[in-house]
Amino acid sequence: MQGIGQLVAALVMMFLTLGFKSSLETAADTKSCTGGCQVSVDKMWRTLIGFGAVPACIALYYRLTIPETPRYTFDVARDVEQADEDVKAYMTGKREGETDEVARAQVHQGAKANLQVPKASFRDFLKHYSKWKNASLLLGTAGSWFCLDVAFYGLSLNNGTILKVIGYSTKNTHSVYEYLYNT
Repeated sequence: MQGIGQLVAALVMMFLTLGFKSSLETAADTKSCTGGCQVSVDKMWRTLIGFGAVPACIALYYRLTIPETPRYTFDVARDVEQADEDVKAYMTGKREGETDEVARAQVHQGAKANLQVPKASFRDFLKHYSKWKNASLLLGTAGSWFCLDVAFYGLSLNNGTILKVIGYSTKNTHSVYEYLYNT
């Protein structure tokens, strides 16, 4: 998804640059970009940031509206009554279960002392990952993500060189428009 985001950001910026072409061509370089050119650049980056916020807002909306799973309610929130009602509601096709708040509070208070789970310690961590099965799973997962990140982010280190080779360079630009379009 990061690659898609970078591609969409580049396309949006390219279209913004094309859209503000007339006001960007008035300045020969970035130092002489004043007045209308400066206002255009300001509008461009604000629009680009706004487009970047759209996926985050969509993700936030869905995160806030998706109900918790009964397993989470039971295991983490320690709310047995609500988890039971959520399972019953799921079986009947409803979104969430409805519980009697008084009975739920009584059960929650009574079960609170019995449901205290001890926090994991560093010793527990060492005990768990001293087993080859668990350690190999951790190393395999971390190693594959490391290799993916090196490949993904390593490509962006050479973007300037690659762009220069295919003709997108900022050396011989005659206006802010050409500079932004070739960046």
